[in-house]
This record gives sequence, C-alpha cells and structure tokens, in this order.
Amino acid sequence: MNTSMIIRPMTEQDWPQVAAIYEQGIVSHKATFAQQAPSYETWDADHHKHTRLVAETADGIITGWVAIAPSFARAVYSGVAEISIYIHDDFQHQGVGRMLLEAAAEESERNGIWTLEALIFDDNLPSLELFRKCGYTDLGVRPKLGYDEVLKKWRNVAMLERRSEAEDFA
Repeated sequence: MNTSMIIRPMTEQDWPQVAAIYEQGIVSHKATFAQQAPSYETWDADHHKHTRLVAETADGIITGWVAIAPSFARAVYSGVAEISIYIHDDFQHQGVGRMLLEAAAEESERNGIWTLEALIFDDNLPSLELFRKCGYTDLGVRPKLGYDEVLKKWRNVAMLERRSEAEDFA
C-alpha cells in the first residue's frame, strides 16, 4: 500500500472522482442495486454530514471513499447508520478499504454513532472478508432482498454490523 495515502473528509469538490468510483461499483454489479450515481445534491441529502471520508494519494487521486447514512428515521435509532464504501478498481486489495473502514469507525463514534450496519451482496466475498477483518459481525443473509433490474435476478444480501465498544455506548 502507498504509505503516502491520506484519509481526509470528503468535500463537494471531490464529487466527480467519488461519483466515478461509485460508477465502477455500479458497472461491476458487486456493490449496489443503483443503476447510476445520483447528483451530489441527492447524495448529500441522504447521508450524514459527518463520516464522509476519502483516501487520497499524494498527487490528489482519490482511491476510495466511505460514508454513512441514517438507517432509521426515528430518534431512538439515531446512533445507527448504514455504511457504504467504494474503492477504485486500480487500488483494490492494497489496504485502502481497511484504512477507510477504521477511520469511519472512529469518526462515526465521535459523532454519536454506536452501530454501523453493512448490507453486502452475499456473493461479494472480498467485501465480506474486508468487513469481517475490520470487526464486523455477521447477522445473517436476507434471501432475495432486492431484484437486480440489470442482471434480471434476485440478489441475496448479507447483513453485518459493528458495535462500538466505547463506554459512552455500553
């Protein structure tokens, strides 16, 4: 892994690179049911304002991103969020995902999030392995949770979670 890689907060100016990485995940059919990246305004409205991070090389190339979104509307669940992570095809299997997931866990806890939920296609084995290595626990697989319009098939979704061990949340 490139040791000069930094993790920093995502900005609106990063959106073109972030959206391009998101589009790679869409095209691969490994990461999302989405068929195109949304506008920044739509994406921004759906995600927490904190815990939006990018991994960036010394020369300004964004190699991956992570962000969280509220899982539920009710205030009682305000500390639960769904996490999304996307790594540029050219930087996968180089430690970028682990750096982003670890940084997101720290940032989310600083902002009152005690549980991070991950919803991952059950055949996306590299992603499942990454989350497990970062301390996420398997909750189970929801069979045929969503229909993939492009692939014309039902997709199973594995559910994993990471619970904070901080005393504030215990």
